Amino acid sequence: MGSFAYKAKDSSGKTVAGTVKAPSHAMATTALQRQRLRVISLKEVSVNADGSAGGGISLFGGRFKIDAQGNVSFSGSDNYRALDKELIVMTKQLSVMLLSGLPVNQSLSILASQQENPKFGKVLDGVRKAIEDGNGLSTSMARYPKCFDTLYISMIKAGEESGRLPDIMGKLLTYIEKSAKIKSQIKSAMMYPTVVIVVALAVMFGLLGFVVPVFASQFKSAGKPLPGITQFVVDLSDFVKASWWKMGLVGVAIGFVVMKFRETPKGQYFFDSLSLRAPALGNVMRKIAVGRFCSTMGSMLTSGVNLLQALTICASSAGNVVIERFVLYCKSEIETGKQLSQPLSTSDIFPKMVVSMIQVGEQAGKMDTMLEKVAVFYEDEVDEALKGMLGLIEPLMIVGIGLMVGVLVIAMYLPMMDLGSTTE
Repeated sequence: MGSFAYKAKDSSGKTVAGTVKAPSHAMATTALQRQRLRVISLKEVSVNADGSAGGGISLFGGRFKIDAQGNVSFSGSDNYRALDKELIVMTKQLSVMLLSGLPVNQSLSILASQQENPKFGKVLDGVRKAIEDGNGLSTSMARYPKCFDTLYISMIKAGEESGRLPDIMGKLLTYIEKSAKIKSQIKSAMMYPTVVIVVALAVMFGLLGFVVPVFASQFKSAGKPLPGITQFVVDLSDFVKASWWKMGLVGVAIGFVVMKFRETPKGQYFFDSLSLRAPALGNVMRKIAVGRFCSTMGSMLTSGVNLLQALTICASSAGNVVIERFVLYCKSEIETGKQLSQPLSTSDIFPKMVVSMIQVGEQAGKMDTMLEKVAVFYEDEVDEALKGMLGLIEPLMIVGIGLMVGVLVIAMYLPMMDLGSTTE
């Protein structure tokens, strides 16, 4: 059981601070959210004998630690983040072993010895040891929050409490496979435009730094005034040659400031809100958010998790502060006696069709089934949205690169045409 120092805002907007004990970072966040606190910052700390937070330094994501007494420690497996493929394969194998009747600790021992990645093998072996010490599977996995998130642990816990762990692991496997598929689709969709933009910028700086100066020296020797567009390109080339290192430093500084701002609550909200409202990306992000919400809620309710707990987990695993706050708002409305469809209808994130289907599910008492059907529908919607976004980005990139090259070519050839006409 670790201790976490937190800074949060209560329901009245007042900033509060303190420490909370929990098995993991994710469970600490959930515990604070249950107290209706909005977490601003949360980090693990050592605790003195009197209960006060001790000192210490944690660097590189917790891999390098110096405690208050100056002891240095290196941790690998505790902070190892499992790859999607590793988690999917392990979940599938563990589910099959449990269905075959093998004990949990024996199954984990076999899986730990078979892992190609020794760090993930150490994680599974650590889970096994915790189970043999008398802990449950969900509690043991909660010690490794980088590998097993809140959703994963909550569904395992629901399976343990209901006695249907192998069945619920099958549903969990379906969910993480869908999540991994969406991540892969987004990465694939963004890879092509990213590569094209990087190559285009590299070519532009190469032309400005090496090709344009050759033409500029020829124009200067001719002693004739240059057209406006040519003079602009030549001046830009001179600036790039003289100040490329300054541009690099400014770029790094801007990137650092943006990164730090992104880590603040206001920065997170700003960028997450921007991603939902961006012309092409916003449509994709909204559909991904709706699909993830419905898939998560459907899986949790089917596994026996109650609605309020499922909403808390959905909020913490949303990956978007705007959606997280809205889901927590929905939870607070349900606690006053409203149905889920009522607060959902107040946001433009969830389409009316989705809200109507959830309302039908509430009336029929089959909301989990209805949510899973909506999640399946939105899998195809995400595919189409990604294709549409790529279909919009590709011509825009072609036009942009064409304009860039066209300006450079025209700027270089206008003086040459002028020189040729003068010679004649």
